[in-house]
Formats: sequence, structure tokens, C-alpha cells
Amino acid sequence: MRGTGSLLILLIAAVAAGVLLVVFKPDQLPRTDTQNGESPSAEAYVEEILRLRFKAAPVLLPVPRETWLARVDANLSAQFGPGGLARRSRALDLLGFREFSGQSLRQGLSALHSIGLRGWLDAAEGALLLADDFDETQTEDGVLLHGLLSQLLIEQISPMAIGQLSDDEWIAESALRSAISESITAKLREEKRESFLLPTSLVTERESLLAGLPIYLAALGELPQERGAARIFVETRLRTQSRTLPDLVENPPRSTLELLGGDHSSIAPVTLPTLPTNHVNQLEESLGALQVQTLIEWMESYEQAQALALLWRGDRYRLFANSNGDHLIWICRWETETAAKRASEILAKLDDDSHTPKRFISASVDGNTTTFTNCADSETRDFLLQAPHGLRPR
Repeated sequence: MRGTGSLLILLIAAVAAGVLLVVFKPDQLPRTDTQNGESPSAEAYVEEILRLRFKAAPVLLPVPRETWLARVDANLSAQFGPGGLARRSRALDLLGFREFSGQSLRQGLSALHSIGLRGWLDAAEGALLLADDFDETQTEDGVLLHGLLSQLLIEQISPMAIGQLSDDEWIAESALRSAISESITAKLREEKRESFLLPTSLVTERESLLAGLPIYLAALGELPQERGAARIFVETRLRTQSRTLPDLVENPPRSTLELLGGDHSSIAPVTLPTLPTNHVNQLEESLGALQVQTLIEWMESYEQAQALALLWRGDRYRLFANSNGDHLIWICRWETETAAKRASEILAKLDDDSHTPKRFISASVDGNTTTFTNCADSETRDFLLQAPHGLRPR
């Protein structure tokens, strides 16, 4: 379970803290006070850090919370399609993220984009939405504005392909942008440490949110945090000078496997079996390395999750339905046959008697491929296990 990795988490935290001290050092960033005693504008500060320039003047829009939430909802619909989040909630529930049986993925994502925040980038409009009482002359809002402007600058230079990215790609690219923003604000908080000796109400609110979210969503919220994989990914590459900020912005990671330290080129497409004519396809997507790690950690242990996530080499799931109900098939490819077998053993634990009504669950192995099914009837399960998957072990 999640608590068993405490020692390793502390070690990672120590490494992350060391990276922070090295990556965004004072001599690498613009000073907040110049020779004539004036501070550079937030826009100039961010441009200097990213070594990029705004293509258009930043648009800052103070809005009431209702407008903010409406724009978040519109952006989520553009990315995931009408009804897409409801179908994902059901698929994730059947995959083992049981919390989604009673919670909405849409509501959770909306919370991640609004609770504990004072501003949010509306990528569709190319504008920053700010809380209607936002005041950049106040220290906390002034610091947060720098991080928000960095996200806007990144969007101007390298617009995200909304609605065209897979879930795994969307998570990876979004996490990179948030990690850069969080690194900048962390550096400014350190420079103004006297104003941040105690956690602010926003920080406390954000931490409370992450603690109460379903584990799938909590994993997303933690990525850009100080100990998160995306933050460590960015800061490690800057510290080692293996990447630059402009390069990261223009060539972001294409998979969460990269954020975890893996090689994107090792991923191979996974093919699902053809559906019979009496079944309706509702959704096809990929969990990705990060959420495979999250699922295994929840079901087994932190150490096992870390090991298997780095051995993930691609996956695909399908949610579909017939007259008997809805069904799910998930096929995951691994680097080794041992990893595939271990994953199958873990997933088989979902075949219990807690389902109402009864579900027909199976987990099988074919070389370095794991196939998991969760069906409303035994006939569909048996068909899926016998169908060719179009993927053979290496």
C-alpha cells in the first residue's frame, strides 16, 4: 500500500530538495531588485527565466468563481469530448480504481483546476483567469502571477493540441508546464521567505484537496509538487544540462514513462481485439506508466509499483457494452515476461465477491503481455480471452 514506501519517499524528497537548490540558483535568474532599485516586471522576469518571449501581451481576466468553473468545464469537454469523463470514470472503476464508483472524474478534475488556486490558464482563450480579488501588489499573489505567466508563455510558444492528445500524453505535457510554473514560484517564495515562514491558506487548502481526491487524481495533482515526478524530471535535466527550458517547452515528454525516468522510444502500440457486431464501443484509451504505477501501488506496494511502472511498454483499454451491461478489456505490454506475470497476479485480486451485481473478471498472461477483463457476463469474458489481440511477445 501507499505507506510502505515511506523511506524511499523521504530519500526522493531529499534529492528533490537538493535539485531545487541547484537548478534555480540566484545567479541563474533575474534579480528581483535591479541597480536602480526597481524590480523587473513579472513578464520580463518570466521571459528571462524561460529564455523565450511573449508573442502577444498577456491577457489577465479577473473573473467570479462561477465563470472560472464554467471555463474549466468547457476546456475539459474540449479535451475529453462530450461524456468522455463519465466513460473514463466507469472504465477506471472497472480497472480497479474503485473510488470512481461513487465519485465523478469531472468534478475531481474541476477541483484540481480551481481549489487552492488563485489563477488558471484558459488555454482555449489564451488568457489567464484570476480570482476576482487577485492583487499582484500583495506578496503571495505577486509570486503566483509569475508562475501563471510562465504557463501562458509556454502556451503561446508551444500550444497544446487540445482534444488530440491521448490521456497519457495530456498528463505528461500538462505536468511539465505545471512543474516549470511551480519551480519558478518556489524560487520566488525562497527569495521572499519571510513572507512564507508558515504555510499559507492556499497551500493548506491545496494539500487538503490532494489528500481527499481519488488516488488517480491525487497522482496528477502531486506530479508538479516538490517531490513529484514532473518536478524532479524538469529540475534534474536543467541541473545536469541535458535539456534547456526552451527545449523542454518545444519538445515536451510524450508519455508519463519519461517523467518516471523511462525511454519513450521503448513503447510499442497495443492492439485490441475486434468487437462483435452486437457490442457498442464506448471508449478506447491508455492508462500510461504513471497510472499503472498508481494502480499497482494502491493494490500492492510502493516498491512493486515503482519497479513495474518502469517496465511498462504500452497499454490499451476499451470500455464497451451489449444488452447485458458494460465490459472492459485492458491489454498491457511489459519489458519482461516476469513483469507480465507479476502484474497478472496483482490484477487477479480484483476477482472477489464484492461486486453487485456479479462481475466476471480474469487476468491472464501471454509472454510479456497481460490481459485483464471485467465483464457483465461470462460469454463476453470468454470471447475476449479467446480473441486474437494483434500483439505478440517479443
